[in-house]
Amino acid sequence: MMRTHKGLKIWQKILIALLVLVIGAGMGAYIYVNHMLDNLDKIDVDKDKLGIVDVDGYVNFLVMGVDSRDMNDFKGSRTDALILVSLEEKTNKVKLTSIYRDTMLKMGNTDKYDKITHAFAYDGPANTVKSINQAMDLNVDKFVVINWKTVVDMVNAAGGVTLDIEDYEIDEMNRCTEETARVVGNGEYTPITSPGKQTVDGYQAVGYGRMRNGVGDDIKRTERMRIVIESLLNKLKKSSPKKIDKVLKTTMPLIKTNIGKGDIFSLAARIPNFKVTKSDSFPYNYTGGMIDGAYYLIPDTLRESVVKLHKKVFGQKDYKPSQKVRRISEKIENISNGGNY
Repeated sequence: MMRTHKGLKIWQKILIALLVLVIGAGMGAYIYVNHMLDNLDKIDVDKDKLGIVDVDGYVNFLVMGVDSRDMNDFKGSRTDALILVSLEEKTNKVKLTSIYRDTMLKMGNTDKYDKITHAFAYDGPANTVKSINQAMDLNVDKFVVINWKTVVDMVNAAGGVTLDIEDYEIDEMNRCTEETARVVGNGEYTPITSPGKQTVDGYQAVGYGRMRNGVGDDIKRTERMRIVIESLLNKLKKSSPKKIDKVLKTTMPLIKTNIGKGDIFSLAARIPNFKVTKSDSFPYNYTGGMIDGAYYLIPDTLRESVVKLHKKVFGQKDYKPSQKVRRISEKIENISNGGNY
């Protein structure tokens, strides 16, 4: 089973929304934005622990969407979404690469191989970055962490979003909405009772984007997530400065990052020139299957996908993967063929 998927995913849209909101406010109010950035929760990480591999001419950073209820306690959390953001410094072209969460990779400095979604649970954001850098020959040293509550509160602050709900989606959407309300809120939610176009709140919007069982696979779920964020962005475009201010004040405290103010302002100053030119998913080819009772996405092969990534994203036509990538790739192939972890 091999798939590729193009198009912006939910966390990519959130990232763009946040950047647009920040620069939109900052165009005429540097002090205001500076104050807003004080609400970001800064995480200090030793860059020596990130396993950086040089990628000339590009700034790469990682957006992590986690399933944690409490942004002050990541223990045991996993990443529901991972997006590599690659900015070409000379041209301001931005390329976005989603990394499938079930992809088998080496977990940081350990000898264990597991789904990349679990790397966060082992040792937080630094471990996720290290796992990705060493498996993909990357130089990621900046990251942003957000969670379901970020989306819930953003939608609520915007006054809800409009969705066109199908009759067959209602039961599964209500189940996911109830779970979302229980995980990131007080458990109280309003169920959907009829199909058609309607304004939904934050819990309902996240429930719509998360549903999968019986109403489509991960690809269909991604489409629904995109619909939610597109609806949110369309609403924000028409919102008053007061409403945007409310969204900013609500969202900023829910973001954790190791990116300093100076780097944020440097990036923000370039946003008017940013051109999002590509969106893709990694690995490019894969086989999905069960190993020891759990579903894994096996790159077919990791080595070949890394070569393709460096060609498509970084323009390195004759790229030769590092020995570390080759070793990880061989180990994954061995495990998928019945070998030991």
